[in-house]
Amino acid sequence: MDAEIIAVGTELLMGELVDSNSAFLASELPKLGMSLKIAVKIGDDINDLLKGIESALIRSDVVITTGGLGPTSDDLTRESIAKFFEEEMEVDPTLLNDLEDNFALRGIKMPNPNIKQATLIPSSIPLPNPNGTAPGWFVNKDGKIVIAMPGPPMELIPMWKNHVVEKLAALSGGISIATKNIKTFGRSEGELDEILSHLFGQENPYLGIYSKQDGIHLRAIAKSDTDSEATSLISQIEHQIIEKVGADFIWGQDDDTPAMVATSFLRSRNLRLCVTESYTGGAVCGLISECELFDEVFFQGLIKTPVKKPIIDYQEPNQSCNDSCKADLHLNISPLLLEDTNHNFGTVLFKISSQHTTTCISGKYRTGNSRMRQRASNHALIELIRFIKSTYK
Repeated sequence: MDAEIIAVGTELLMGELVDSNSAFLASELPKLGMSLKIAVKIGDDINDLLKGIESALIRSDVVITTGGLGPTSDDLTRESIAKFFEEEMEVDPTLLNDLEDNFALRGIKMPNPNIKQATLIPSSIPLPNPNGTAPGWFVNKDGKIVIAMPGPPMELIPMWKNHVVEKLAALSGGISIATKNIKTFGRSEGELDEILSHLFGQENPYLGIYSKQDGIHLRAIAKSDTDSEATSLISQIEHQIIEKVGADFIWGQDDDTPAMVATSFLRSRNLRLCVTESYTGGAVCGLISECELFDEVFFQGLIKTPVKKPIIDYQEPNQSCNDSCKADLHLNISPLLLEDTNHNFGTVLFKISSQHTTTCISGKYRTGNSRMRQRASNHALIELIRFIKSTYK
């Protein structure tokens, strides 16, 4: 099936918000065997939205809208869908009761404008939204599917995973789909393209390559008549990728993040970590703190002022923190070390120490760039994963 995304909201067109929902959905659709044809942004205008839905459904089987489900007069996604299908919106008593309970739990009387968030058209199925006040819509009529979801990612992502995926999977026509996202670091996109050239261009399984903040991702998608056959196709291409790329360059898969994998390795080996950051300014500690295993594996974190220093003046610390630190591993991230203060690029050192061994890896990064600091944070965690795998086998 072909799909299109319509991100709704004048604030998107004005640059006040970044549309991260379309990026998320674009990464999810291939897992269902769906091809994303077009993704657009449309402002809060019912005529523009209606035209957008009409033209999208001429080209594609599925249209997904994000945003425009709020209670205000400029939230017009429901109205646009109702107008397209020539159906009247009506208040659903169950949705209204759930909405009133939602406000009551917060000790607030529900404002009248919110009532429209409890409306449906006869062809729509409500999509529960326990994280907000805007239920979604799933409409399947005359061979066309329209899915309306709220704009906040913290509401959209759970709704997609918990309610939309299963409905779309049921409409896949009996085709079994298997996917695998293999995450690498240390080889360039061009290098991987050359190494795996014999795998690119295949239709089934399909292999795509994507550059991300945590390295280069290789996504394989296989289709077959049965789950076992699709899984077998994925296993075969995964084995070929690992053999060609090298296991040392692969740090994770699917929904893994560097912080998740690192904390999992730390706990499995009963290790606790101390982090001292300069260039990354606390970003590494922040990523680790978001993991479920944070309390079990993190001892302490220190942030040093990320000053610029000529490389000849920098003294690598013998220990990342103080003498009283009882951590098993120490991760130290240096300042950005500039060989020439007239240039924006420099070197960041990642020093990882245990009681018995120490390693130090370097990376090239830029001054005053938050994306570079984010990439350096992922780099540090991936090097930590490699250190643990090689030292604590």
